Amino acid sequence: MKPMKKMLPVLAFVAVLFGLTILSLTTEEKTYSSTEKRELQTRPKVKIKTIKNGEFQQKYETYLSDQFPGRDEWVQLQTEISRLFGKSESNGVYFGKDHYLLEHYSEEDFDEETMTSNISALAAFVKRTKKQADVKVMMVPTKTWILRDKLPAFAPTFEEQRFYDELDRQLGADAEGILIPVKEKLKEHAPEEIYYRTDHHWTTLGAWYGYEAYVNAMGDDAGRANEKKRFVQVCDDFYGTTYAKVNRASQADAIYLYEPQPVLSVVYNMGEKTTDSLYEMEHLETKDQYRVFTGGNQAVLEITGGEENGKTLLVIKDSFANCMLPFLAEDVEKMVVVDLRQLNIGCDALVERFSPTEVLVLYNDAQFAKDRDFAMKCS
Repeated sequence: MKPMKKMLPVLAFVAVLFGLTILSLTTEEKTYSSTEKRELQTRPKVKIKTIKNGEFQQKYETYLSDQFPGRDEWVQLQTEISRLFGKSESNGVYFGKDHYLLEHYSEEDFDEETMTSNISALAAFVKRTKKQADVKVMMVPTKTWILRDKLPAFAPTFEEQRFYDELDRQLGADAEGILIPVKEKLKEHAPEEIYYRTDHHWTTLGAWYGYEAYVNAMGDDAGRANEKKRFVQVCDDFYGTTYAKVNRASQADAIYLYEPQPVLSVVYNMGEKTTDSLYEMEHLETKDQYRVFTGGNQAVLEITGGEENGKTLLVIKDSFANCMLPFLAEDVEKMVVVDLRQLNIGCDALVERFSPTEVLVLYNDAQFAKDRDFAMKCS
């Protein structure tokens, strides 16, 4: 009888594991998490090629994590246990001062090989494109780096200046005229609410400071930016991507919008639909409220209706650009916005197709450093 008692914990563990496996196999797969605001990994197809290069194993591990039954509840339980034991971090998120949730970035997030490869591709693209268009590059620092004073005491984080040093080195003589000093601008205004507390993106105010830096770099009248510092609050219960990693927050965020004055025409994805706004207000009634900006990441947006000045601006971007687009849209006759992650076409082909007079490459530095598409599509 005693040996049987000793086996009970093992049997219980096996039973739970077996039950969860059966549950995961019989539960319908989810393709998107409205809580985590991201696409989920579905069951990968078995291919000899992907097994040999390790891609299948990596995707399958992510699949098991993403499709785990009761995932949201487990995440919240893990967070509560971490807090109960006095930990200042859970699931890669620091619990910072003034209710800020700050992502813990490490060497892996700024993988040297991928980061260098992407910056090299960017420098080569700039060199080719500046012959026919006015090219600018804006790399937005992470919230964690700009708001380091909000971190818990002695909390380690990646020194992002290494990214900017490499960017300066590879751009060389082009850096001064092409690289927009947005990190300096954001450092200057760090005491203001330029990043969301519960999300990794900058706020509309933060994006406005980015726009101001862009206007100054373009040599335009600084008054143009000041005229646009008019925002309207559209919600006060926003919980973003950083919150989704821990399912715990002490304070919700508010979302503000800037409404361009001209009536715009916005064509989604080569004719998928046409609207007169860069906002999709219905998303404010969902869990993924940040999708109010252009409905999330779109492959291609073609925007007209701005100032009739013969200018065409091509924006190559990640999600950080979404809330800055309304500031830019009314300054040019046409604006084309592309997300390379959603589009199977290279940078040179985009320039050839749309013949821009201006090009803006706008990314968050951490997302750019680990992007798997940029080097391949812009080299």
